[in-house]
Amino acid sequence: MCHAKFHRISLILSASLIFFLFSGIALADVGKGLLWRIHKPKVPASYLYGTIHVDDKRVKRLSEQVRKRFDESKTLCLEILPDRETQVGIGLAMLLPEGIMLDGVLGDALFTRLSLELNRKGITPMEALRLKPWAAMVALSRPESQGGYALDEQLYHWANYQYKRMCALETLQEQLSVFDELTHVDQIALLEETLDHLPKLKEMNEELIQIYLKGDLDAIFEKSMELNRVPDKGLSKRLRESLIDRRNEIMIKRMKPYLEKGRAFIAVGALHLPGDKGLIRLLVKEGYAVTPPDVSLPPW
Repeated sequence: MCHAKFHRISLILSASLIFFLFSGIALADVGKGLLWRIHKPKVPASYLYGTIHVDDKRVKRLSEQVRKRFDESKTLCLEILPDRETQVGIGLAMLLPEGIMLDGVLGDALFTRLSLELNRKGITPMEALRLKPWAAMVALSRPESQGGYALDEQLYHWANYQYKRMCALETLQEQLSVFDELTHVDQIALLEETLDHLPKLKEMNEELIQIYLKGDLDAIFEKSMELNRVPDKGLSKRLRESLIDRRNEIMIKRMKPYLEKGRAFIAVGALHLPGDKGLIRLLVKEGYAVTPPDVSLPPW
């Protein structure tokens, strides 16, 4: 198996895939804006930035304000750090245990349908045989790369160039456990839904990028419900809790030591920001003032 083909596995948690899976998320008015200032008295401000994990020049063309806050920061916190060790670990995590093949898990008919689609993406049937069902779903769902880095990876390389401290808010195992904890039945159900909607996937990804470029978090939530295609509401609830709610709690704990020092730039998927259990609300509960960067700080 060629691990390089899958080194952008962070797309499993990309806005486009999460939008495709979720339903029944309670909207909470947050408003427009992907960049938020996090502040406490006597501590330099930090910034929270909502990203989208795709390789698209439009989303990587950061505004002057975002670039300024990034350049001023001393620490960059990402969901995971996209270094070489992580890439190798991702490639291995996508594979079924030795002796188990995907055609045996899916059955001949579904595997044949899947392998034809994966072959169009440059993944041979022999390579497809080793993939876990969720990994095959990811390979189908990911937008086409433009030959560069995804937004988060771009920030990572910029931070290395500027000699910033690095902070990973999650471990690779924590991220991948979201799907590894699903039963094969659930993984196959998601894979079949992805195959059924492949003709519309490119159009859906473009719609989501357009919404992201507007920076409207409430619209992102609304679109996530509109694009839901998972009929099993129990599965949708489990995915929401594991993909967003549980991970947000972990992220808050990991970012707090850096917030206490100040001048941190925290970049995570935009869907982690809004909602009653989103990072913005959780930070407020922790006693931080969380405001758009151009809004005056509240009196303490």
